[in-house]
Amino acid sequence: MALLEVKNLGVKFHGAQKDEVAVENVNLTLNPGEVLGIVGESGSGKSVTALSILGLLPYPKAFHSPGSSIKFKGKELINAPDLQQIRGDKIAFIFQEPMSSLNPLHRIEKQIAETLMLHRNMDYRQARKEVLRLLKLTGIKNARKRMRAYPFELSGGQRQRVMIAMAIANNPEILIADEPTTALDVTVQKQILDLLSELKQKLQMSMIFITHDLRIVRQIADKVAVMHNGKVVEQGSVQEIFECPKESYTKTLISSYPTLKKHNKICDDVMLRVEDVCVYFPLKRNFWGRVKEYVKAVDGVSLVLRRGETLGIVGESGSGKTTLGLALVKMNKFSGHVFLNNIDINQIDKETNKSFRKTIQIVFQDPFNSLNPRMSVEQIVSEGLSVHFPQLSREEKRECSLRALQKVGLGAEVLDKYPHEFSGGQRQRIAIARALVLEPELLILDEPTSALDVTVQKQIIDLLQKIQQERNLAYIFISHDMKAVKAMSDRIAVMKDGKIVECGSREDIFENPKEDYTQTLIAASL
Repeated sequence: MALLEVKNLGVKFHGAQKDEVAVENVNLTLNPGEVLGIVGESGSGKSVTALSILGLLPYPKAFHSPGSSIKFKGKELINAPDLQQIRGDKIAFIFQEPMSSLNPLHRIEKQIAETLMLHRNMDYRQARKEVLRLLKLTGIKNARKRMRAYPFELSGGQRQRVMIAMAIANNPEILIADEPTTALDVTVQKQILDLLSELKQKLQMSMIFITHDLRIVRQIADKVAVMHNGKVVEQGSVQEIFECPKESYTKTLISSYPTLKKHNKICDDVMLRVEDVCVYFPLKRNFWGRVKEYVKAVDGVSLVLRRGETLGIVGESGSGKTTLGLALVKMNKFSGHVFLNNIDINQIDKETNKSFRKTIQIVFQDPFNSLNPRMSVEQIVSEGLSVHFPQLSREEKRECSLRALQKVGLGAEVLDKYPHEFSGGQRQRIAIARALVLEPELLILDEPTSALDVTVQKQIIDLLQKIQQERNLAYIFISHDMKAVKAMSDRIAVMKDGKIVECGSREDIFENPKEDYTQTLIAASL
């Protein structure tokens, strides 16, 4: 008997004009101890299908078509009155965007302990001990200190590991993992996959693994379902899907890899010069408020970037990549010097600062957290135009916003929608459009393709390369995806514990890495 059966599942959302079909006639089965991989482009219905299992869709705006059925051990889950007892206990869920899933007002310890106290009847002392064990199990360094941290004090990868610890806390029979390794660097990604495989064997736990990374699916899944436009277009064993795909869409997914960047003309003049930049965060204070201990997030980093060049920055979660990127746009206080077009950004006046903000733009790692949920897409993309070009009329700003959205593969139909109405990949494209609309000279890309499926990832990388060729833009490309970094970068800097441990051309780093750490990163990405 199948552990989970999904039959004729249909999901629609009430719209202003007509109902929108998100999922149509989906049929899936999951057996004990089995891993089902669900792959497909953003918006194909993968997450909607998974959320339907635990009744986590925004009902009543969302509703199921007549005849839809989801059975767990023979028990119907659609409209079941006791789903609360199953959620987090029998069936657990790892969500795609940890920052929006974790409560920003509570410490990590309390959030994980809550599920242990609810489902396993532990007292707080027992739960605290188990939380420490779970955090260590998922590879979080200094777990005892991290227990007392708030979500915003952790890196993207660390937040995702907290979500995984929370999900496996009650030894569920089914673990639904929605892009669980998206925010993780390649070495920790491998650790998490090994951990999940180990738990599967030890607990005979079944898994539904949703991802756009086909390499991961091939490593962990027993069978694969390929979704497109809300339908399952093909399913079978991993061997059947990867070696003998029948559908053209499946073949396109398998063959989609970023195109290696052609060496463009890089100017000799240095656009950005970073000298001995340090970012320290206070960790411990004494009775009088003086800082006794620091976290050295960025520790003495120096680098240069020429006009038209792409510098890739790689490293594990918590290595300081994002902290450095935020310092370069003055969103983190730092010591040292950053010169943009030979101007020290710490010495600029108010008027020059406005010009600086237009010259350098950033695309953040978590698109849902960086987009204002109360603003429409048009308002989000055109906000920068209102600040820097107040003379433009509303129609002109709308036209500029539309052109920026079209560059990233979106159309006029998205202008009046809100961030929650889009998939993770679509939200990332909106964030990229918001950065491009001001036509900056330097773009800092913090994991810009981490939320995108392989086909859209290739499109975005090709698009960024094309824009760079046309406008001679400079990029700082921060990522844990070594394939994307290899495709985009002219030079690569490898960061570890806040320092740059190795820097060189793309060929030097990938073909002749000198540091053991760099060799480990490259080996884990293969």
